[in-house]
Amino acid sequence: MSLETIMEEARKLTDAESRRLSAFLLSLRREPGFAEEMTRMIDDKEPKNWATLEQFDQRYGIAS
Repeated sequence: MSLETIMEEARKLTDAESRRLSAFLLSLRREPGFAEEMTRMIDDKEPKNWATLEQFDQRYGIAS
């Protein structure tokens, strides 16, 4: 299956399916320290440190 085919199929997903796919793709990232930073951000209990989805998308280059 080509990347173009996968992308076309991804466009057909529901919002919930799209979010699940995005989370899966993020889990595949291999940059040094990425998983640790995500764990730290997820575990942060301080609301002032939380980011909106838009801010997260901008920071990690995820187009919606």
